[in-house]
Parts: sequence; C-alpha cells; structure tokens
Amino acid sequence: MKLTNRRNFLKLLLISSSLLVLGRLSISEMQHAQNGLTPFGSWYVVQYSQVVPDILLSNYVLTVDGEVENPVQLTYQDLLTMPSIEVKDTIQCVSDPYFLRANVVWKGVPLSNIIDMVKPKPSVIKIVGYGADGYTADLPIEKANDPNVLVTYMADGKPLPQVHGYPVRLSVPGWWGYTYIKWLVRLHFTSKNILGYWESLGYPDYAKK
Repeated sequence: MKLTNRRNFLKLLLISSSLLVLGRLSISEMQHAQNGLTPFGSWYVVQYSQVVPDILLSNYVLTVDGEVENPVQLTYQDLLTMPSIEVKDTIQCVSDPYFLRANVVWKGVPLSNIIDMVKPKPSVIKIVGYGADGYTADLPIEKANDPNVLVTYMADGKPLPQVHGYPVRLSVPGWWGYTYIKWLVRLHFTSKNILGYWESLGYPDYAKK
C-alpha cells in the first residue's frame, strides 16, 4: 500500500472509530465532546491496584499533617465551603499520552490555600499524597504552590465518577497523570526526600509534561 493511501486509510479508520464512539454517547456526553471535553465514559483508567474505594461522604476526611504548624482534618463539606476555582486541563498518562488522555474542567480548592492554612515549616520540600487504595505520589512544594493545582471534587460540573477518584482527588495541570492522586485521603508535609509509588520506580519528581 502506498504511503498516501495508507494515510487516507488510517484517517478513515480514525473517523469511523470516532463515529462509532459518538453513536454510543448520550446527549450529555455528546455535548461534552462538542465542548472539547472528554465524556466520562471515554476517560482512560489506570490504577495502582484493582481496588476501587467506595467512600461515603459522611465518613470522608482529608488529613493534612506532617511538618506543619496547624495540622487539620477536612471533611467533604469543609472543602465545599472553601474558596474554589475551575481549571481546564488535559490529563495524560506518561506511558501513552496520545491515547491515554482526557480533556476536563476540574473544580476544587487550590492546594496553595491549604498550604497557607496549615503553615508548613521552612524546611518542607515535599507533600506526599495518599489515596484510599494505598497509592502514593510526591509533589515538590514549589509545584504544590502552583495556583492551578487543586484538591478536586468536581469534573465538568459534576461530582467525580467513582472510578476517577470520588469524592476527592488531586489534579496537577501541566504534569503527568501519575501525580493526580485519586481517592485522596492524606497530604503529608515533609522535609525528607520521600518518594511516591512511581517516583520510587524511577519516574521523575518533576513530572512536567
């Protein structure tokens, strides 16, 4: 097959696949697609384990501790009452950023606001986040202070889907998806060079795309 014909064939295949996907979408999902957002049903799923935590809002607590002056425990309602922003983002998996990606509008509390609340000691260099499934990732304090890094509780105007971190996850625009901790239950401030799960296997702390 000539190169030009091959390219045309691949284009037709991509268009056909897209039409098949759109044919299975609801009206709401099609509106997502028209707005440049990825329908929830088409988000990629990469997990540390096979466990999908089932967290009740009434039991949810985000523990913020470590080398800080004012450790806190924040409920879901606490987060809802705090100042929030929306950030449009493309989350991508480092292993296959072309196909494993999703366009989304996150809503949540800027992590920098929580940092100001707990007052970390000057020696702190990292925040280590913990998911309810046992997953961990570390975030350098410089990136954590980026105003677009959010403790997120909504995506595209709706609560997070369970498989994508309900009720709360971290979103880190501009960095690879392994830093976006799902089912976030703890933020630990430390002056030690503690590594998260993928970071301990060689992935960079500075996960800029």
